Amino acid sequence: MRKIICLLALFLLVTPILGDLPTKYSNYEITVKIQDNRMIEEEINISFHASIDRFNYYIIHRVMDLQIDESKNCKWKYEGAGTLISCTNLNTSRISIKFNYFGLITQYKDYNIFSDRYIISTPTDFFNLKIFLPKGYILKEKGNLTQPPYYPVNGVQKTDGRNIYIEWNTTPRLGEVYDVSIFYEKALRSDQFIVLVFTILTILAMFFIFIFFKRKTKILDYGLTEDERKFLEALSEEDKISQKKISRKINMSKAQTSRIAKSLEKRGLIERKRKGRNYEIILKK
Repeated sequence: MRKIICLLALFLLVTPILGDLPTKYSNYEITVKIQDNRMIEEEINISFHASIDRFNYYIIHRVMDLQIDESKNCKWKYEGAGTLISCTNLNTSRISIKFNYFGLITQYKDYNIFSDRYIISTPTDFFNLKIFLPKGYILKEKGNLTQPPYYPVNGVQKTDGRNIYIEWNTTPRLGEVYDVSIFYEKALRSDQFIVLVFTILTILAMFFIFIFFKRKTKILDYGLTEDERKFLEALSEEDKISQKKISRKINMSKAQTSRIAKSLEKRGLIERKRKGRNYEIILKK
């Protein structure tokens, strides 16, 4: 297999020199976007030092939805395992190619592996490669990996605010081959999501139970009488209530309610604030 790849690379190296084709790229940029359905969206942008008339390019995959800037003057066909693009009468110093394809994603246990090969078949001043993970995915945590989550390791992890991507920048040598691999996984798997929801609900339940019993404890402590208990239970429903309203709620005379309120205030269980001719009762925490 490696011999076939080497022969293909040699063919691609020689092809530009045989005709009136560009013999050097000033800028060679490849942007790869991995989709959640494992489809790959790829865009290639190539700049030349001068305007070109003819252009040939070989993609080592059989692609779909192929779009070329100068599509009126370009033809493409499946050639062997890949796709061959041939353009004439261009008169341009830049060309853009977009396409989709499947088959480069392998699923292993709870993570995915993207693998592809990029061959520098034409002398190039600058080469830039960006590979974007699908939205909601992150690089695989080391765990059971025996290597970094991406290769070559001289790439840089970045984000555009929505997706994580790895970027490589280099001044490549003619014939150089880049074998790229990325290990990635969902930021939150379904089993992790269930555990997270269960944990949050448990914490909330414990919090409300704590608040409930904390409040109940205040009502049951201090050797309260039955009437004092009724008074505090009515107050606990609202935290802040007028003394007159408590009297109505527990069906007790104003005088008796006033005596209970004064007694509870002395023990530091409530606070009374004068509001006109009435008192506002506040339960102390």
